[in-house]
Amino acid sequence: MSASNLSWKSSPRRLLRSILMLDDTAHSIALGTAIGMFIALTPTVGIQMLMVICFAFVTRPLFRFNQIASLITVYISNPLTMIPIYWFDYKVGTYYVGGSMNQQEFAKIFEFEGFSGWWETVKQLILEVGSPLIIGSLIVATFCSLVTYPIMLRLVMHFQKMRPTATQDESETQTVIPHKPVDSDQTTKSVHIHSS
Repeated sequence: MSASNLSWKSSPRRLLRSILMLDDTAHSIALGTAIGMFIALTPTVGIQMLMVICFAFVTRPLFRFNQIASLITVYISNPLTMIPIYWFDYKVGTYYVGGSMNQQEFAKIFEFEGFSGWWETVKQLILEVGSPLIIGSLIVATFCSLVTYPIMLRLVMHFQKMRPTATQDESETQTVIPHKPVDSDQTTKSVHIHSS
């Protein structure tokens, strides 16, 4: 299953099932999901998939994670959820560095069309919202990704136990190999030996 087969309109249950169906170790899938969760909760919509690929490339000598799980998880942040997620990040950030923007002003920033509009939105987020959003998103993303790893690890391990593996299927369906045909003279001899 590839991340390109999924859309941001996919239900959370479908996204979760897609992750659980991946063929990898539970650790790799859980780590990939946690990394995807971290990236999804930062104000990086539009470049999140690229960030996953770059992060995988940079960390390859140190550790590996399931990139498909990460790519699926970044769909949490999509055009429908982007404003509520970023607003929550912003509000958390205002506890540390302050901020006076209300929800309507914040949502207005995200009204854009095309790539040039997206780029203007990114610049506006950095310049006008800036530090509260970035600090808040780092706090929220770190917390959520740290919680995601153990939850996904248990879910994947449970799912993989429930799913029949190829080796179990092979052991259950044994092929019967016919024996060498027995010579009829040899059978007669063995009968005579036993009868005497």
